Amino acid sequence: MALTETTPAVPAAREILSLRRNFTRNHTVRENRAGSLVLLVLGAYIGGGILWWAATRPAVVGSVLFTAGPSGAATGAWALFALAVGGGLLLAPAFGPVGANAADTQWLLSTPVDRGRLLRVRVGAAFAAGMAAGTVVGRLAAYISGASPWGPLTVLGSLGGVVVVAVAVLVQSHRLSGPVLPLLRRSFVLAGLGLTLAAAVRWELPVLTAWPVVFGAAAPVAALAIWAAASCRFLSRADLSSGSDLSSGAQASLTSLDLSMLAGILEERAWRRVGRSVSRQLPDGRAAALLWADLLRHRRRPSAYVVVAAVVAAVWFATVVGTPLLVAFTGLGGSFWIAMLFSAGLRDICGDPALRVLLGAGDHALRRPMLILPVVVLGLTAALTVAATGPAATAISTAAAALAAYRIRTRPALSYEGLLLVTKSGLLPVDLIRQLIRGLPILAVAGVLLVQVM
Repeated sequence: MALTETTPAVPAAREILSLRRNFTRNHTVRENRAGSLVLLVLGAYIGGGILWWAATRPAVVGSVLFTAGPSGAATGAWALFALAVGGGLLLAPAFGPVGANAADTQWLLSTPVDRGRLLRVRVGAAFAAGMAAGTVVGRLAAYISGASPWGPLTVLGSLGGVVVVAVAVLVQSHRLSGPVLPLLRRSFVLAGLGLTLAAAVRWELPVLTAWPVVFGAAAPVAALAIWAAASCRFLSRADLSSGSDLSSGAQASLTSLDLSMLAGILEERAWRRVGRSVSRQLPDGRAAALLWADLLRHRRRPSAYVVVAAVVAAVWFATVVGTPLLVAFTGLGGSFWIAMLFSAGLRDICGDPALRVLLGAGDHALRRPMLILPVVVLGLTAALTVAATGPAATAISTAAAALAAYRIRTRPALSYEGLLLVTKSGLLPVDLIRQLIRGLPILAVAGVLLVQVM
């Protein structure tokens, strides 16, 4: 009697996905279904309201923040568009953009089932997110430029979002060479900065108001999206898990209301990109050694100085498309961002009790050297933007940013065992909220002062 072996039939991806949906639907608690339905209706209501508000905005802006119409506003809209695309090319690959959790990677994507068909739903979700973000950018660009009709520029923003996601997917699946993505990033960022300078000198670049141009651009964008969707079958399990740590950190930070987890992951990724570096000898003296170590940190990772240049450009860009109040708020937010970036050394000192004991000094003696670099950079930023924001607003923004960053960086670890207030809607963690908003009331007071002085 002969023994025969038959090759087992591999199920189709559609069957696997259908089986998974049916299992989830049959094993979902009924109360959870009602809650999901309520969240879905609430999201549709909020999203529909935002869409209605954006669709009914007048072409001529008349708000307390934006003042479209003067020469240079249209060029500023293109600058916003270019900088948004550059930022999207920076953020999208960091999150994948196509990812999978550990269970899917281990038990589903390691099977002989067609991986491309399994991942097309995820690619479609990434395209939807990119299109939504691009639509917001395009509508905002049309709003600040006073474009009438505003539809072509808005649709062009949607196409730009699709392009960003498609390029990220192609790079993730190794269909595009490595230098392509950095080249595109630098090109769009430099174009945005150049257009910002052009807008500051009131150079007018007409906005897009013609539908044929949009229809002509839609064809290559669709081809690029199809190529990206077809390339997802080349994604390996390592490629799919490349952004899982960042996604998990974002979810954990949102659940625990503590952004330190996400910040730690971003910090680790940034230092991995730096790789090896030459060791340097620190000077004698505790204060001098701490200051030199803080300077070496930003010398080995000079991205923080790029943020300073971006903040200065954003303040001058706000002078073209916004009112003095928007310029002041931009200066306040940018100064706070800079203070948080350059106070990373202060966070390391205050967040590690063992390191403080090892250095053998009091808290104030260890914190003072770590304050020098943030204060110097904030002063330089204030000097470069004082002509745009005014002396009073610059002083308020700089002082508030420095104080708020100091309060946040010196905050102890979160404690979840504080006071709870019992309400009809549930328990309200009063003490946890108090810990989370440490430093933020200073920015709120500064915002009120800016409203009074502008």
